[in-house]
Amino acid sequence: MTVAEAGEIFAYWTENPPVHLMLQSIARMLGWKPAADAAPVLSDIVAMAPPGLAVALSDGDIGMPAPVLDIEKLRARNRAHLAKRPERL
Repeated sequence: MTVAEAGEIFAYWTENPPVHLMLQSIARMLGWKPAADAAPVLSDIVAMAPPGLAVALSDGDIGMPAPVLDIEKLRARNRAHLAKRPERL
């Protein structure tokens, strides 16, 4: 959306305000106050999972082996796998 398009929308809203904003203004004039917990805290927003991503919380043990970050251990494991494999022609 360009700035000019946004300006057109705001100009339209001055003549025809959105209904939900009108109702909110009327309700506030009559003494209604939004709930204190209506606005989320920034830390809660940051901790949320991205849309479309399923996240399962756990106690830390999800059954996965610990990552091996030592290159020599990885190379030894690869050599062991290659030794078990039959020769290819």
